[in-house]
Amino acid sequence: MNPNQRDEKIIQEILVAARNVFTQYGFKKATMEDVAKATGKGKSTLYYYYPGKTELYEAVVRDEVEKHIKAIREEVNKAIGSEGKLKALLSKRLELKKQMQNLGHVIQESMFDNFDTFCRIKQEFEETQVGFVKEIVLGGIQLGEFKKLSAEEISFFSHWVIAGFSSLSQPIYPSQWLKETDEFCDKVVGFIIEGVKK
Repeated sequence: MNPNQRDEKIIQEILVAARNVFTQYGFKKATMEDVAKATGKGKSTLYYYYPGKTELYEAVVRDEVEKHIKAIREEVNKAIGSEGKLKALLSKRLELKKQMQNLGHVIQESMFDNFDTFCRIKQEFEETQVGFVKEIVLGGIQLGEFKKLSAEEISFFSHWVIAGFSSLSQPIYPSQWLKETDEFCDKVVGFIIEGVKK
């Protein structure tokens, strides 16, 4: 195992342990010592990779986001047709929201302590997905599923779709009508694409 692979293995061990510690204790109560114990490594190892708890917390959140992006990309790539790809994107987002419920609670709890970091990571996450929607729309136009749109219209539509999906992915939305089912995803995407269908 070369040094880079060894470092990557240690980093992943630290991130998994830190995720569990932050989920269990919350950001404020968790300590670097707790994470060190959970990894079975000394604190000096942790500090070699992360200067402090805030940087470690950011790395945990960023790692989760990267895993989510990868999972969404795989789901979108498997789906057939532009409408199917948009449904896959929404469906996977909602599924991942459920999986991340415990860490999501920790993120919300510590959001104001790490506001700039949280906003930056969230914006990167959303912009990546805007890129996914742009690809889907361009593919739909090329396949004749969607009408021709200007670059500005595609950008507007893509940002609007992800803004809508983001609001549906929030931990609380008040309406009983918004049930996270396949039928729900079909309806949401069906209404959304009416404006771009050929």
